[in-house]
Amino acid sequence: MRSLLLKYKQQLFYKQLIKKNDLCFDIGANIGKKSNLFLSLKAKVIAFEPQTKCFEFLNKINNANFTYYPFGVGGKNETKQLHLANHLEVATFSNKMIDFYTTESLKWKDNEEVIIKKLDSLIEEFGVPDFCKIDTEGFELEILSNLSYKIPILEFEFNEAFIDETLSCLDSIHNLGNYKFNYILNENPKFLNKKWKPIIEIKEQISNLHTKHLHGNLFAKLNIDNL
Repeated sequence: MRSLLLKYKQQLFYKQLIKKNDLCFDIGANIGKKSNLFLSLKAKVIAFEPQTKCFEFLNKINNANFTYYPFGVGGKNETKQLHLANHLEVATFSNKMIDFYTTESLKWKDNEEVIIKKLDSLIEEFGVPDFCKIDTEGFELEILSNLSYKIPILEFEFNEAFIDETLSCLDSIHNLGNYKFNYILNENPKFLNKKWKPIIEIKEQISNLHTKHLHGNLFAKLNIDNL
């Protein structure tokens, strides 16, 4: 019952951001939870996930509006070692992520060489998405600092280990165009701000958050009147 209620709340939340037939990129799709959520809103979803163990889950998503590609997204087209944790939900290209989040319960036990593609390259191949979600465990800045296209709505994850990088991600998005920002914490599908904030205000808010066990998602919305 609780999971159904959460799913309903998530659908209501993302319905503010995603319309029917919108093109959504799910970068760092993992086993496809967000992809399924976007599909439930009748969006068209292209997912990108390089972790081999996730492929069986993504293959089970039987929807004509869904496609996934088995490579990662980064700042340039290359091959790279993906570090794998002992939990399927966690894999990263970031050495800082490994150093910060190595614990008794979370260990990094393996790696695999994967193909990386630049987000610009994906946009040139598939078109500019209406919505782009990025969850790459500490690799978000690598992606966003090398983006040159204005995506109408962006979502990316942030956490306690990457506050400086998160602020730089905000700057990178702001440099692309007239964006405003909002955020959620701990996967609770409710914006913390009633109104979307300009870059200066959102950076101040994020800088003042208590960092211990901090986990959230930032959203950037392009002001279409000033494209």
